[in-house]
Amino acid sequence: MRPRLIWAAGIGSLIVLDVALDRRHDSSTLSEVTRALYRTDTTAGRVAFVASWAVLSAWLCPHICKRVEGSLST
Repeated sequence: MRPRLIWAAGIGSLIVLDVALDRRHDSSTLSEVTRALYRTDTTAGRVAFVASWAVLSAWLCPHICKRVEGSLST
């Protein structure tokens, strides 16, 4: 995938998140929005949140830690 496309998707996601959080009232924090999105007051919502967090972690950790030839790291 092209780096520009990845950056555009990431920045676009942040813009959407910013709009979602801009509710101008007390429950507009990231935590409150996440709870509402996943409906964490239910068992299924908690399971969905934990599963998505585990998948993100399983992908992100190896992605960040892998060594790429020609990178700036030594």
